[in-house]
Amino acid sequence: MTEQTTYYKPTELDYLYDAATVINDEVKLQKVINKMKPYQIRAVYDEFEDPYSSFNYDREYSEYYWSRFKKAVAVVRPDIVLL
Repeated sequence: MTEQTTYYKPTELDYLYDAATVINDEVKLQKVINKMKPYQIRAVYDEFEDPYSSFNYDREYSEYYWSRFKKAVAVVRPDIVLL
């Protein structure tokens, strides 16, 4: 029997959980954003902002997460514009 090797493929939402858990701490959130690539920042923002996303599925939608995330991105990565 052969042994199967599983390879990890990075995805757009790798940092969604990290960003959601440190949303109240601006310094930690900025450290998480520093690790992210631009396409990951956009994907996490879209997930926070979309009221019908899997992130907002079982909670009441509010601007709490995406507004804090957008503010931290503007500080850390001013070259990325989130609309």
